[in-house]
Amino acid sequence: MSDLYTQIQEAADFIRSKTDFQPEIGLILGTGLGDLGEQINAACVIPYGDIPNFVESTATSHQGNLVLGTLAGRR
Repeated sequence: MSDLYTQIQEAADFIRSKTDFQPEIGLILGTGLGDLGEQINAACVIPYGDIPNFVESTATSHQGNLVLGTLAGRR
């Protein structure tokens, strides 16, 4: 089993291989905040299951995606 730093690097490298989008801020949306997520002008959507070392959501109402985009003019 690889160490946490290596797992994070693997996930980050995979995400970088899919997009050159550079976010300014990050939002973690949980149950009840899906409407806010739908307002994001998505530049790239990556299912959690595709990202190495990410855990897939088990919540039935959760989309289970990493969404990179803009919201209210912010990346």
